[in-house]
Parts: sequence; structure tokens; C-alpha cells
Amino acid sequence: MKQITIYDLLPLMKPGFVAMDKDGTWCWYNFRTSHNDFIWGFNANFMDEYICLSNAFDIAPFEGDWKDSLMVVGNENSTNSED
Repeated sequence: MKQITIYDLLPLMKPGFVAMDKDGTWCWYNFRTSHNDFIWGFNANFMDEYICLSNAFDIAPFEGDWKDSLMVVGNENSTNSED
């Protein structure tokens, strides 16, 4: 399977947020997660509000510090963002 970057998937996703955790796993969230929420993987309270992209795609690690990997997908105003 050819490895892709997260940037290859961004145009195909519905609005939300993507982030890579410390283990290199990429997830899509329909809410703005805090840094602490995705450091240690998914939060069971949000399990209906995220999709593990790394289960379906071979996505390259974020270039740079993984802690800076949180990105907006689509229109942020149409999501359930938390400040």
C-alpha cells in the first residue's frame, strides 16, 4: 500500500479536525479537541465523535512535532468546536 500524507485526505473529509497522537495515529474529530485529548489516544467519552484514519489509510507521520498536528478540515464554524 502506498503511503500518503494527511494533506492528500483533507479535501475528501467533511468539516471537523484532524490530529496525530504521540504514537503516529491520525484521527478525525467532529469537535475541537484539546492537546491533552489526543496525546494519549481517544477519550471514551468522545468515541462516537472521532474516526481513526490510520485504520483505513497508511498515513505518513506529521513532519515536525506531532503536538502541532491539529488541523481544521473544512469550515470550522459548522462543527461543534470547543474553545
